[in-house]
Amino acid sequence: MRIPGSTLVAMVLLAMTVAAFADTTAVPAAGSSEQFLAKALQASMVEVELGKLAQKNAQSTGVNALGERMQRDHARIVKVLSGLSRSKGMTVPTSLDSGQLAQIESLGTKTGADFDTAYVELMVRKHEEAMVLYTAVAEGSDPELSQVAKLALPTLREDQRLAGSYEKLNADSDVQAVAARR
Repeated sequence: MRIPGSTLVAMVLLAMTVAAFADTTAVPAAGSSEQFLAKALQASMVEVELGKLAQKNAQSTGVNALGERMQRDHARIVKVLSGLSRSKGMTVPTSLDSGQLAQIESLGTKTGADFDTAYVELMVRKHEEAMVLYTAVAEGSDPELSQVAKLALPTLREDQRLAGSYEKLNADSDVQAVAARR
């Protein structure tokens, strides 16, 4: 079967577009302990910083408390993952990359209800990504990583559940505000 040139070009462009927009949080290849540890450490380091920011910029005491919880939970995860990285002879990331810093700075420009909404939405999304990453490692072949992932997953699930409940509260209050204006 012969494919016309324009169709072939379109297929190649589509494939390139899909590849360009592929999820950068994809699960690392099997046996890539260092990739998982680096990605998980960086993600939790971001969560710690965002939690601090929530305690400073949140309007709602609930979102402030959520930020405090995220900071505490992810600081513990950073401690465990850093120790595991060192025990495996791996280099432990100590700083955030420019994209992560930009994300924190961008959120830091918001305050009050705008901050609360943006922070909670970000927490839901980041925890969904983290659970995919940790679930794959929990089912992996490295027993140490698997154990750490299995221990972290309940905390990640609860953090996401809490963030999701605040997200729903924000959505409900947005609906109520619109209804009150009518």
